[in-house]
Formats: sequence, C-alpha cells, structure tokens
Amino acid sequence: MNEHQLIKQLKKKDEAALEMMMEHYTPLVSAIIYNVSRGNLSTADIEETAADVFFSLWNNADKVNEGSLKGYISTIAKNKAKDKLRQIGTRNLMDIDDVVLADEYTLSDNIDRQELQKDLDDALNQFGEPDREILVRYYYYYQTAPQIAEIVQLKTETVKSKIKRARKKLKAFLSERGY
Repeated sequence: MNEHQLIKQLKKKDEAALEMMMEHYTPLVSAIIYNVSRGNLSTADIEETAADVFFSLWNNADKVNEGSLKGYISTIAKNKAKDKLRQIGTRNLMDIDDVVLADEYTLSDNIDRQELQKDLDDALNQFGEPDREILVRYYYYYQTAPQIAEIVQLKTETVKSKIKRARKKLKAFLSERGY
C-alpha cells in the first residue's frame, strides 16, 4: 500500500493502516524520541512515548496531508518526547555541566561539527549563572519557565526575560561567527 492509500485508510479509521504505519515508522519515531531526550528516557519511556505518537496520529488522521506523513509523524514524535521530558522533570537528567550541545545538528563534515560544537560551547559559556543553567534547562531539557524558576529560585517573569535577553546575545554571538 502506498502513502496515499495508507493515509486514506487511516482517515477511515482502518486499524490495518495504522499497524502498517507503526511497523514502518516505529524505528524512526524511536530514534527521534531518543535523540530529543539525549538518553534521558528509559526504554519503557521511549516505548510509551512512541505509542503516544501513534495514538495521536490515529486521533488526528484527518490533519495528515499526502506527501507529509513522515514529516507529520516526526513532528509528533519530537513534541511527544519534549512533553515526556517535561512530565518526568529532573528525575533522570544528566548533570547540567555534561550537556553536549551539538547532538541535534546534522553537519556532514566532522570538522564543521567540531567547530560548531566549540562555538556553541563558547557561546553558552559566555553566560554566567544562573543564565547558563536557565538556557540549558529551557533549550536542552525542554523545561518550562515556571519549572526553571522554581529550580533556580527566581520569579517566572525573570526567567522569561533572561531567556529573551540571552537569545539576542546568543544570536549576535553566532552571527559574528557566520551562523
């Protein structure tokens, strides 16, 4: 069955179509969830999140357009992984100083990847505490501003303004380096 037929059958709530999609896309979905979580989710959490992805696909089948199935499923997987990380909070998170920044960047040349890693590390290290911790928690652990505010013992609005200022500073820093 081709993608057009699968989507058509899924919209008709054909369970066989969903099973075919699960069989075909589970490796992709699992890889996305693992990469977004940076290894902070257990195998059971990844499997549960993958099931949530396909449940969401089933419930929102009418929103899927032909030619966009893979992208649609990938977006759901990324968002569900972020939701799961928020749900578990800091239970399994790695130490804030051990964050590897360039995991999600796909650059073909290893030299460029190392250069980007260094520039990202330099950019992040230009921020003092708690700004650095706030950025890491917000962009790499996908924690919300209220969650971060509680951890770093600041007001939520203060955390939001620090993120906004840091974005501008980070953008300028990376622009100077050609990104």
